[in-house]
Amino acid sequence: MISELIITLSIYLFIITSMLFIGLGHSYRDILAPFKNVKLVLFALLVNLILIPVAGYLIATIFALSGAMVVGFLLMTSAPGASYSPRIAEIAEGNVPFSTGLMFLLSTVALVSAPITILLLLPEGSTVSVWPVIQTLLLLMAVPMLSGLIIRARLPAIADKLMSPVVWTSYIMILVVFLTFLMYKIFSPDPVGGLRDLFGTLGILAIILAVGISLILGYLFGGPSEGTRRSLAMGSANRNAGMALLFATSISSEIGDILAVLVAYIIVQIVMSAILAAKWRKNPAAGSGKTSSG
Repeated sequence: MISELIITLSIYLFIITSMLFIGLGHSYRDILAPFKNVKLVLFALLVNLILIPVAGYLIATIFALSGAMVVGFLLMTSAPGASYSPRIAEIAEGNVPFSTGLMFLLSTVALVSAPITILLLLPEGSTVSVWPVIQTLLLLMAVPMLSGLIIRARLPAIADKLMSPVVWTSYIMILVVFLTFLMYKIFSPDPVGGLRDLFGTLGILAIILAVGISLILGYLFGGPSEGTRRSLAMGSANRNAGMALLFATSISSEIGDILAVLVAYIIVQIVMSAILAAKWRKNPAAGSGKTSSG
């Protein structure tokens, strides 16, 4: 189907450009920033790799989510490390150097953790080709990110010139995904009924609850500094859409419905994080990136 081919290619380009942008925009010093506090790093891994996926599984079980809804929901709760979380942490007056290093750490660890988590948590009958996805993850995520880091370290002037077109390409690709999906749904036989059947009465509530719990867990485990608490809250609540999208393309059936769930989750996590970030911005944190150089 042409629409699915467009969506798949756009997702691949979105992932490549997003990870390349991460590498181009950061130095090795940025990556090592979180490791100044090993305890905090362990807490961040605990929240993002264990607590949030488990919370997602419990929510899905309690709300009796099923079909494409539960698959899309668990894909998002299992994939940490959104590339834009440092930007939201900056708006929230969090610790930006810590948020940057955390994002890089989670994006890297997720290459291994997310496939394992998804394999363990997805309901029986969900066919995900995990090993091919891991190979694709390494090719589409690790290679561009490492390439960007090398360019930044050796050719900083070129890295600066590349950042703007790369990030705009990323934005355009995710917009193409959203628009193609929207057209796919609008021209389906019963778009409203289809979405109602997909999400049911509790689907959106489950997503809101998952994002809210992620924000709370990140804040509670963020250490004594208000800046790192805010950064871990934002970094934990905003899941890795690119990775979830990639796994969605590996599931041969219900790709359109799974994509609908991912889009809904992405919108909810951005809106909820933005509202909280705007509230926090009015009260700058003592441990924010503006008062603490990385």
